[in-house]
Amino acid sequence: IPVFIVAGLLVHCVFLVSIFDIYFSSPLVHGMAPQQTPLPPPAKRLVLFVADGLRADSLYELNGNDTPQAPYLRGILENNGSWGISHTRVPTESRPGHVALIAGFYEDVSAVAKGWKENPVEFDSVFNESKYTWSWGSPDILPMFAKGATGDHVYTFCYTAESEDFGAQDAAKLDVWVFDHVKSFFNSSRSNQTLFSALNEEKVVLFLHLLGIDTNGHAHRPNSREYKENIKKVDEGVKEIASMIDNFYGNDGKTAFILTSDHGMTDWGSHGAGHPSETLTPLIVWGAGVNYPQKVTSQFFEDNFLKEWKLENLKRLDVNQADIAPLMASLIGVPFPLNSVGTLPLEYLNNSAHFKAESMFTNAVQILEQFKVKMRQKKETTLSILFTPFKPLSDSEPINFLKKTRLYIQQQKYDEAVSLCKTLINLALEGLSYYHTYDRLFLGLSIAMGFVGWTTYVILVIIKTHTNLTKTVQANNKESTVLFYGFAFVGMIIAFFLLIQTCPWTYYVYCLLPVPVWYAVVRELPVIQDLAANLLSLQISQSIGLLLVCTLGIEILVFSFFYRATLTIGLLVFAGWPVITQLWVQAKTTALIWTLLCVLLAIFPLMPVVGREPNIPLV
Repeated sequence: IPVFIVAGLLVHCVFLVSIFDIYFSSPLVHGMAPQQTPLPPPAKRLVLFVADGLRADSLYELNGNDTPQAPYLRGILENNGSWGISHTRVPTESRPGHVALIAGFYEDVSAVAKGWKENPVEFDSVFNESKYTWSWGSPDILPMFAKGATGDHVYTFCYTAESEDFGAQDAAKLDVWVFDHVKSFFNSSRSNQTLFSALNEEKVVLFLHLLGIDTNGHAHRPNSREYKENIKKVDEGVKEIASMIDNFYGNDGKTAFILTSDHGMTDWGSHGAGHPSETLTPLIVWGAGVNYPQKVTSQFFEDNFLKEWKLENLKRLDVNQADIAPLMASLIGVPFPLNSVGTLPLEYLNNSAHFKAESMFTNAVQILEQFKVKMRQKKETTLSILFTPFKPLSDSEPINFLKKTRLYIQQQKYDEAVSLCKTLINLALEGLSYYHTYDRLFLGLSIAMGFVGWTTYVILVIIKTHTNLTKTVQANNKESTVLFYGFAFVGMIIAFFLLIQTCPWTYYVYCLLPVPVWYAVVRELPVIQDLAANLLSLQISQSIGLLLVCTLGIEILVFSFFYRATLTIGLLVFAGWPVITQLWVQAKTTALIWTLLCVLLAIFPLMPVVGREPNIPLV
């Protein structure tokens, strides 16, 4: 039995780890060439405000007296810039959110388990491509981009970790710290010629990470006075910083501004999941190279936000969070981040049709480069006779797309070029997903075979231990030897197949696991035969009853995925099991404990889910 328990633990550890390899592996690739738009950019510098934890509705909605929550930013989107909603992905956490914003890349779900300062980003970003980046804010966010950059051109200014006090009365002081230090920084540059010269260079990024809203949201909830007051302080701070920067550069009209958030927050004060309050974040862009507000008579969205926010007549431009990275790169003319999967939102740009077409072409080539690397990697680790390419972009299709697009640009058919680029980007993204999940079916089948084999073996062990069926297997030595060598041969074939494809060592574990498991099952063939004989000897009514019980159990498990309360039914049946089978006569104390624990456990599926809405009676 101890060997059986240890084997069970090891097998289930393999099953657990396999989930991360199959579904949560990083799609990151390396070896691409940087791609940059050849035309001069509209802006020399970019100011990025990230209001951590700011919900879209919290910023855009009006107060009870129809006054805006953030007057300055409301004025910007109504008179000076473009606006929309940035749609984030799960997990709605700070690290994945900032990576998507600044690198244009969605980290896999396991990224939330990584550290912050100890695990800098392993891929390119707008900060890395800039000539200089200065950033102010949280020590949890800024260092990971600075340490992940090549060279010494990303500078960080952080407050102490102790300042992030979730129990503080008002965390807006974190944002005030950022605004004050940015002002001091620019003031000090007037007496520092080196810094002054650097600030006047092109391709400069200023990043202000504002953590106060997130901290107040956790501590006091998003509908609290503290959360809303913090939004007003951020609005005032953004106004002061924007005015100061414009004055510093003599109102040269070469500064672009972006305000957004890494994620939202539920009414309960949490984030990380996929509720709209967590995934819908604001996006306001203004300044050099950015479109002015576009008046419209009508626009269709599935939600009713436009009416609620009284913004029906201003065009709403929604984007995916990763689209903001190529937007920033296009505005200041730096190469698109190498691992970006964002599509440049052209409607935000106020530039020539030629510039837009060239920018989209650069965007398409940059994503296509990732596709080529991913395809080459998969081709090198797959037998040529087994390799199945992504058909829409196989052979010379990518080259034909690029040649046709370049011809359209030369002929000044810019709309056609942009349309073709969007098609190519969508195909390249599909291709990236195709090659990233290329081995998913193969690995999934291997794990499924191992799981079914182990479950079968456990059932056989239970039958041998707790029934009057065959207790020991009378093994024939000759048959046993043949069986052992047969399974050993199968294992060697699988290992050789993986070896010639230079697969990772984890693949060996997943693919070889079914071999010993099924070997153990086949060794118990006499038990299986004995069980089959007993089942066939049952009366028809007993067989039908047994089949109905099994079917009902499976249905309850399936229904539990959609209706949690159905688990209660199954647990109550388990509670009555000792009585039904007369086991309580043999061990009354054990049977009573079993019944009580099952009834207690049956209560929990009936309880409401905590997280989206406050439930005071539950607390």
